[in-house]
Amino acid sequence: MVMSTYQGQSNESESNDTIATANDASLGTPIAGQLATNADLDVFKFVISASGTVTLNFDSPIDNRFSEFFQLGWYDSNGVLLSLFETGVDQTYTVGAEAAGTYYAAVSATQYYYDSGQYNLTVSHMAGSADAFESESNDTIATANDASLGTPIAGQLATNADLD
Repeated sequence: MVMSTYQGQSNESESNDTIATANDASLGTPIAGQLATNADLDVFKFVISASGTVTLNFDSPIDNRFSEFFQLGWYDSNGVLLSLFETGVDQTYTVGAEAAGTYYAAVSATQYYYDSGQYNLTVSHMAGSADAFESESNDTIATANDASLGTPIAGQLATNADLD
């Protein structure tokens, strides 16, 4: 589904609640979106040309450091969750893209809080290695990310129940 663009910013269009109905989005172009209800899910499709670093810049309509109003998920082409973040403030997240391909960003309300204000999301990509980033699901020994001794790896706990 194609979004409208005005003055260099794309605007989310419903229905984009699933990977199958995701809005096509361009890297580096801000997306303006709004959660219509606490059950709304806004999904955006990105094509990444090579492995590397992906930056998700989320501009929250509120500034609440004590409560997370938004969840931002990063998914592979099969809909497998790679990273999940919760926030109530403007935040920038960095994740790895292990290979070229289609990826999805999804914005939703958290379990306890909801805000209907307009958010902005900008996704950028820099080609290179993605080895320095953890990816979900890596909650058990069987699903642990490969790591090399002496090589830093960046990770982030998605929720208070996440285990890396």
